[in-house]
Amino acid sequence: GIQSFCFNCPRPMQLRHLCSLLPASGSTNPAYPHDGKVTAVCYSPNNRRLAVCGSDRVVRLFDDQGRPADKFSTKPADRGPKTYVVRAMSFSPDSTKLAIAQSDNIVFVYKLGLEWGDKKTICNKFLQTSPITALTWPSSRQNELVYGLAEGKVKIGQLRSNKPASLYATGFYVCAVASSASGHGICSSHVDGSIHKFSFHQANGGTTSTKIAAHTCVPYALAWGHSIVVAGNDGAVVFYNETGEVERRFDSTVPSERANLEVSATPEAKTRGEFTVACFNPTGDTVVLGNWNSFYSYTYNQRQDSWEEIGPKHIQNLYAITSLAWKHDGGRLAVGSLFGSLDLYDACVRRYQFKNKFEFTYSSLSQVIVKQLETGRRIVLKSVYGCEVTKINIYQDRYVVANTRDSSSTTETLLLGDLTTYKLSEISWENGGNEKFVFDNPACCIVYHAGELTLVEYGCNEACGTVRTDYISGHLLSVRMNEPQPTRADDDFANSKKMAYLLDAQTINIKDLVTGSSSTVSQNSKIDWLELNGRANLLLFRDKRRQLHLYDVRTQARTTLLTYCTYVQWVPHSDVVVAQNRGSLCVWYNIHTPDQVTVHQIKGRVVDIERANGRTEVIVDELLSTASYLLDEALIEFGSAIDDHAYDRAADILEILERSPEAEGMWKKLEEIAFSGNNLLVAHRCAAALGNVGRARYLHRLNKLVRKNAMGLDYFLVRSRHALLQKDGRAAENILLLQGNVTEAIRMHHQLHNLDRAVAIAKERKYPDAMKMQLDHFQYLLDSNQVSKAAYLKEAGGEFLPAIELYLQGGMPSHAVRLIKHNNVDNSPAIVEQVAASFTSGGLYEQAGEFYQFADQLQRAMDAFLKGSSFRKAVELARKHFPGRVVELHERWGDYLIENNQVDMAINHYIEASLSSKAIEAALTCRQWTRAIQLLESVECSMAQPYLCRLAHHYEDIDDTREAERFYVAAGAPEKAVEMYTRVNLWDCAHKVASSYMEPREVSLLYISQAQHLEAEGNLKDAEKLYLTIDEPDLAINMYKKQRKYDAMVQLVEKHRQELLKETHQYLAQHLESEGNLRDAEHHYCEANEWLSAVNMYRTNDIWEEAMRVATMHGGPNASKRVAYAWALSLGGDAGAKLLTKQGLIEPAIDYAVESGAFDHAFELARSACPEKLSDVHLKHALYLEDEERYKEAELEFIQARKPREAVDMYIHQQAWSDALAVANTYDPTAASDIYISQARVKVDAGKYQHAEELFLLAAKPELALSMYKDAGMWVEALALAERHLPHMLSNVSLAYSQAEARRGTGGSKINFISTGQQLEQKGQWDSAVDAYLNARQELIKDPGDLEEIWYCAVAVARQHMPTNRCHDIVADVSRKLREIGRHETAAELLRESNDLRGAIECAIEGRCWAKARELAIGSSEFEAEVDLAYQAALRSAEDTDGLFELGHRAAAMDILVERREWDKLWQKIDYEGFNFSVRAKYAGLQAAQITSDGTNLIMAVHTLNQHGAPPPGSNMKMYRALVVAVLGQDHSQVHLDQKHHKTLVSELRNVLFDLGRSNKETQHDALGVHTSDGFEQLLMATHYYNLYLTCMQHGLKGIALKISVTLIRYAGIIPIDKVFYLAGTIARDQGHDNLAFLLLNRYIDLTEAIDEESIGNIDNADFADATNIPFPFDLPSKQYLVEEEDREEIRDWVLSTCMDKSIDQQLPGSKLSLGTVYAGLYASDLPTCIVTGSPVQKWELLQVNNSIANKVDWNQFVRKVKLCPWTQVEQNPIY
Repeated sequence: GIQSFCFNCPRPMQLRHLCSLLPASGSTNPAYPHDGKVTAVCYSPNNRRLAVCGSDRVVRLFDDQGRPADKFSTKPADRGPKTYVVRAMSFSPDSTKLAIAQSDNIVFVYKLGLEWGDKKTICNKFLQTSPITALTWPSSRQNELVYGLAEGKVKIGQLRSNKPASLYATGFYVCAVASSASGHGICSSHVDGSIHKFSFHQANGGTTSTKIAAHTCVPYALAWGHSIVVAGNDGAVVFYNETGEVERRFDSTVPSERANLEVSATPEAKTRGEFTVACFNPTGDTVVLGNWNSFYSYTYNQRQDSWEEIGPKHIQNLYAITSLAWKHDGGRLAVGSLFGSLDLYDACVRRYQFKNKFEFTYSSLSQVIVKQLETGRRIVLKSVYGCEVTKINIYQDRYVVANTRDSSSTTETLLLGDLTTYKLSEISWENGGNEKFVFDNPACCIVYHAGELTLVEYGCNEACGTVRTDYISGHLLSVRMNEPQPTRADDDFANSKKMAYLLDAQTINIKDLVTGSSSTVSQNSKIDWLELNGRANLLLFRDKRRQLHLYDVRTQARTTLLTYCTYVQWVPHSDVVVAQNRGSLCVWYNIHTPDQVTVHQIKGRVVDIERANGRTEVIVDELLSTASYLLDEALIEFGSAIDDHAYDRAADILEILERSPEAEGMWKKLEEIAFSGNNLLVAHRCAAALGNVGRARYLHRLNKLVRKNAMGLDYFLVRSRHALLQKDGRAAENILLLQGNVTEAIRMHHQLHNLDRAVAIAKERKYPDAMKMQLDHFQYLLDSNQVSKAAYLKEAGGEFLPAIELYLQGGMPSHAVRLIKHNNVDNSPAIVEQVAASFTSGGLYEQAGEFYQFADQLQRAMDAFLKGSSFRKAVELARKHFPGRVVELHERWGDYLIENNQVDMAINHYIEASLSSKAIEAALTCRQWTRAIQLLESVECSMAQPYLCRLAHHYEDIDDTREAERFYVAAGAPEKAVEMYTRVNLWDCAHKVASSYMEPREVSLLYISQAQHLEAEGNLKDAEKLYLTIDEPDLAINMYKKQRKYDAMVQLVEKHRQELLKETHQYLAQHLESEGNLRDAEHHYCEANEWLSAVNMYRTNDIWEEAMRVATMHGGPNASKRVAYAWALSLGGDAGAKLLTKQGLIEPAIDYAVESGAFDHAFELARSACPEKLSDVHLKHALYLEDEERYKEAELEFIQARKPREAVDMYIHQQAWSDALAVANTYDPTAASDIYISQARVKVDAGKYQHAEELFLLAAKPELALSMYKDAGMWVEALALAERHLPHMLSNVSLAYSQAEARRGTGGSKINFISTGQQLEQKGQWDSAVDAYLNARQELIKDPGDLEEIWYCAVAVARQHMPTNRCHDIVADVSRKLREIGRHETAAELLRESNDLRGAIECAIEGRCWAKARELAIGSSEFEAEVDLAYQAALRSAEDTDGLFELGHRAAAMDILVERREWDKLWQKIDYEGFNFSVRAKYAGLQAAQITSDGTNLIMAVHTLNQHGAPPPGSNMKMYRALVVAVLGQDHSQVHLDQKHHKTLVSELRNVLFDLGRSNKETQHDALGVHTSDGFEQLLMATHYYNLYLTCMQHGLKGIALKISVTLIRYAGIIPIDKVFYLAGTIARDQGHDNLAFLLLNRYIDLTEAIDEESIGNIDNADFADATNIPFPFDLPSKQYLVEEEDREEIRDWVLSTCMDKSIDQQLPGSKLSLGTVYAGLYASDLPTCIVTGSPVQKWELLQVNNSIANKVDWNQFVRKVKLCPWTQVEQNPIY
């Protein structure tokens, strides 16, 4: 590949050939037809398209993977032959348009859109007078492109005006144009070698183009990146800066020595040819120039600030490179050649994978392509500052963070990107490396560094804001960025960016990131959670006390919502709050009314809130399970509607809610908002819903007025009444008066009963009836008992006496007094009495007194003042007129103030009254201590003493002990002073006071009580001091004893009670031992010289080491030896023996070792120190080994202990006879007889009498054998034994035998039968012997094995001594007997031995002895087949499916599973066996038929067909019909119980039928012409149209749904007829087709009555006689579609009410008139039917698409909304 050196890169850039998108001319590849050279190539800025055009003038579009995606032909400027050439192409910056420059003097701009399926149109064209030679579209000019002409002009095409303008003209052919990387400028090269530059930001200032350079040849190759590169036919490559200075020139004709030639160089490659084209990478630091058959690449070295040549890449047979295009992400380079080839090269500096999830591709130092390997999503990290990307990290598999650095300028930046939204931000960053990134908000990234939080919004190259905080937890930080998106242009939240964070643990700061303003919220406890709502106008926060608060950011009002809140969260995308308080789930649907909360009781803790698919659920963890609580989605949506100002939608939501306090609050809120927003219609609906009849009627009239007047809401009467409804009467009045409508204003005030204002307006406006209105108003006031207002009118008219009377009459004496005083009205006695009485009756004694004083009635004034407690007035009056009463009045004044808790004010009044005691009490009560001291100094001591203690208490409370002591002593209470000093540990002061003022006995009692108090408080040291001060050490000792301070206690005993020290130690030791404190108990035992008690204590607690230590320390060696002996006894075993050995106690050590099983140690001790005990140790070891069942070792030990008889007994006990005999023969031969006898007795117990007899004989004990036989009743054996070995006892044995037989009867044991037969055999009586054997029966011998053994003896006799025929008969008889007792296998073997192979096989089959049967059948295919058939029949009868599968009889096994309905096992077997589709479909049909017949789970039936395949209709037609009828026949309650599942069920059933029809090649273009109800097509189309009906209702396509519902009527044989009439009628009613709705619902009512009557005899079909698609007669359904009678009654009421409407025709239009209307589906037609609606399709509206016919309008409407083809159900775009 081509290599370009990149600064600071580990390796240079690689250009590797990826693929050839277009082959060269002459290729035979039919997939890429083209002709001639590639004339233009360009990439779209969004990297999704590559456009290529060649000499054939066809633009081919490739996707980002290089796959052909689209193509279109370019158009000539004029009609005629296409002789032009496409010179250049360029995409617009937004990638939606493609500009094409043509040589026929025109530039076309094609609008392509962003998606591949978007329609292509020509949106602009710029016709010129000269051929277009070059074209570029600057990245910063969205609506402006630049092109060059052959006449030398460079023009700009303005898309908005569709007009070109000249930028500059040179007069020389334009060879090439190029735009800068930033898009702010362009440059052009001309045939005269001149290079011109133009900057857009200077154009408005009048600056023209600038000629920056004159090249040495014709500059065909031109590009502008970091520099301007120019090359031509002289082989030189020159780099210019923006001012035209040459930065670097490369003119060598020999390739660089560093050239990496992957293909061997040809002679033609030795010299440079003509440069034709140049192209920079997106970052502008690498350029590739096209030569004859070579690439030349150059790169910019930042460190050296110079361009460097890397070298050419020669490619044989490439010929001239005509076009280059670099992908905008830098990852691809497209190369077009003269012969039409188009190659793609991968451009990469380096590439590596990150965590096996992402791939980083460095297309340059400052640009990296980040690709997610799993999804293929890509984002391009590009530094706008040209900085090198040094580090990249991926967080949460979504967010990209990269650090960049510019080594030349030490600039550092931070790149932040989102792989989901493809947004990238770059901000300046310094001292990076320890940042923390928070990605909780999908709109922005939070960067925490050095105590600062920086917010960066994705897609914005500036930080939104920076704050300082130490709290970066997601619970303590909330950021909202434009959530949700504003729905209106004037929305207050159009640019809402706010952040809430903690300034400290108790202070929240809410900062507006747009304006920079902020507000703070302080709390008196730590805050542990906060979050803004989506619009950032409300803040929820919780403190450590679990209190939940709501803060309104706008009003800065705070509300406490909940206490003990353990969980809180905003419901996503709403302002609904969910919180938990212990066992209560609290939901605020309207957070603006916090008192309206919905509470649910829960049993766990809330863990999450999930909102999806129109449902909001609160997930609660209930420990053993998880429960979900469904929230009211309507209430949630209401809040969203309010925020979106969709008041009508909000009202619609509330209307479906039940009446509740929450709903009522929402109605009120909606009314308030709608009214303030002048939406009076919604306000009227709200008032009506709230039951506010008056307001609703007023709004109704107001809306009526708005509709009548053309001005609408601006009409002055509307504005006036609107203001009046807002309780702004003044504004309403002003509106009317400004319009000069005085009468209306007066009438308004009359209606409001504001007559005063009405009269005032009449006077002001000189209304003709003003005087009459005034008189009427006065009379009205009198009549309505508004005397005060009437008095005010008289006063205003100057009639004072009547006004006074009216004021008094109205209970307003103050106004009367005012009139009297201000107007010098004669105060006659009657008036005075009347006014005073009025005051006193109202309790206004002070005003009465002032009036009496005004009337010079002083005594009565004094009485009134005192009665009203107006002492100030009374004292002032007394000082002037009653001096002798001043002292009395002050005392009464002070008492009054005390009663009213104004104690401090009472002091002076008591002083004025010379009442010192009351003054002192008042001063102390109000805590004026200094004042009290001053008063006490002036009184006698006896009088002051009670008050001095209170003063002392005060000074003690404020820690002024000196003053407190002074007052305690002065009060005669020195003991209180002592107590005070004791409490504050001032012992010297306390002793000083006590010794100075108290008796010794009193001091002792005081100190003891105080010490006890200190002891209770735990202050023991101070209590000890007090006890010792008064010489009471016993009390101090006892105190420490109670407090368990034993060390202090012993110290005091030792110091003050030496004689009790030992007793004290003993007592403490015993007490500590009982508590388990052994170490301290030991200390006290030893201190008391009772170390033996300490030893016993440790022995009792099994702490022998400590016991040994104490004994050794205090008792010497003997004591320690005794302890060791006791210790060994307790230890036992090897440990005890070792201990004793250690102590020198050998023999006890041996005994202990043996007893504990430590025999090795015992042997060692015995051999070394006590050999005489060795034999005893061997014996005990042998016994131990015998117990351990180690018999061989035990034998050796017995031998070494010289006890062989013990070894023999051991083996006899274990029945190891050979071992016992071996020991006996070697060491004690006399024991052999005992061994044989013991073994014989064991054989007897086992029933092995013959073996036992032999053993008895070996032991020379035949009499024992005889006794054995006699005891066992084996008389024959006994007789034989006696005859052989004990002939002298034969007669006795015979006699005993006879007696036993007599007692038993006939005998019946196996031994009897065998012995009898054997005796007969010995006599040669073979028949008798056989009969004797065969006489054994099951009634006599229960054991089948014994019977088998006896009968086999008969067979053996027959085979040896009888003829063949007789032998066969006996064998047959025996085999029959064996079969009867279940011994078929033995019977079969007997028959086989008799050569009766068939009989043997039949016997084995009869007994199900299949292994035996197969063994017998080996070698005979006939018998083997018979055995297999029998085995299969047995498996079937036993329903053993596993066995059938093993034999390969899979069909039989599966049939059994079907019969059992074990469907899960059936499908497991089918999956395991790998059956083909037809088998799976067969059983899927069987399961579906079974489920349908049961009517249990239709969803399972449809899912089974969909999952496992559907069988062909044919024989399964009945099943399909039953399934379709069951699904489509669900009643209203079943459908609406779960509409989502019903829709899914119908859709899945439709897909099953559709796939089945398509697989059987039965897809119908027009299946509606078939009116039979038993065909598969009818089932498919009925299901298809019903599914489309549900889809249209779901997406709001009610017009199409109406047509479909009419079509469904023709399928009444499949769908219940009442259901289809109901669906069609109700949707027609909802759509306003009242005539059609009336006819359909009227028929529905007839159908409901017919269903109840079970007969259609009363149905009149006259209305639908001509409607040929409506079946009649028909079968009635068995049940009503509407189950509830009240629902049917509602339809009946509507029909009855509608039948009276004369505007409804109540009849169908004719078939011709119905064509093109909703009635068309009711009539049969020759026209094709629409696959969407089922209606006839006329020729001009017909659309053929996807193997179906449709009405074009309906089809496009459906596809636009649903995005799916209605027939094939695949993604589809509209077709116009």
